[in-house]
Amino acid sequence: MDFGDDSPIAIVGSGFVGGSLAIALSRAGFPIVACASRTFSSAERIASRVEGCVASETIQGAVDLAKVVFITTPDDAIGPTAQSIQWNRGQAVVHCSGAASLGIFDGLTDEAVILGAFHPLQAFSSMETGAESISGITFGIEGGSDISTYLERMAFKLNANPIFLKPEDKALYHLTGVMMGNLLTEYVALSSYLWEHIGASRSEGLRALLPMMRQVATNLEQFGIPAAVAGPYVRGDVGTVFKHLEALKKKEPGLLALYCELALAGFRFAEEKGTLDESARLEIRHILSEALETKRD
Repeated sequence: MDFGDDSPIAIVGSGFVGGSLAIALSRAGFPIVACASRTFSSAERIASRVEGCVASETIQGAVDLAKVVFITTPDDAIGPTAQSIQWNRGQAVVHCSGAASLGIFDGLTDEAVILGAFHPLQAFSSMETGAESISGITFGIEGGSDISTYLERMAFKLNANPIFLKPEDKALYHLTGVMMGNLLTEYVALSSYLWEHIGASRSEGLRALLPMMRQVATNLEQFGIPAAVAGPYVRGDVGTVFKHLEALKKKEPGLLALYCELALAGFRFAEEKGTLDESARLEIRHILSEALETKRD
């Protein structure tokens, strides 16, 4: 079964991912003909932003207009949504989950409908900014040769990078995105919160740290790992690390274990850079491990 760039597409699920993808695909020349969601108003929000797209009052109504259907609902709703649809032979259903494999379409087969996955490795917080942020990202792809070729071509037309995933790799692949997106955001929030201990607000802390975050991203892009790794661990600054531990013990002991675990887990990249002398390397590992064990006890 051939899927071309002119194959009509429907979006089922009108959240930030579905909306961002619909807008970006339309701008890239793919025909988004219909969208549907749990509420008609949500579907209308996408349709109003995408030329030629109609908001359907029912999921089946949107699916009937398309050859390729993207299900962009929360993961737990993907399977039930796909099962509720009356598929026509030759249609394709593509989910956008990062963690789930094609097994989430339990009960559907390639004889009834062609199965695929197309996961954007990006954090979406609105449709408009989400659509703009798709250029340059990575899409995780699963599926048979026909749909995979189509999805690969789609990624390239979005100026994105396709990667083909095996089912057993999906959880680890998605975990990296959660670490970089959700957990990094929480880590930034915790770092900003610590500014309250020095008489500033969390917002002021965030404002102070954002330029550093941007430069870290620039350094990683330009120099890679381990060259971009910086700070007291690379310098072998034992005294500074000790001061960090003492400050956390006094001001925010609940974060001590997190600090030590992260420092120890990433210390190998500081070692890989090759700037540490042996005595500093051993001492830093020792004081971090000792502080962590003391906290656990």
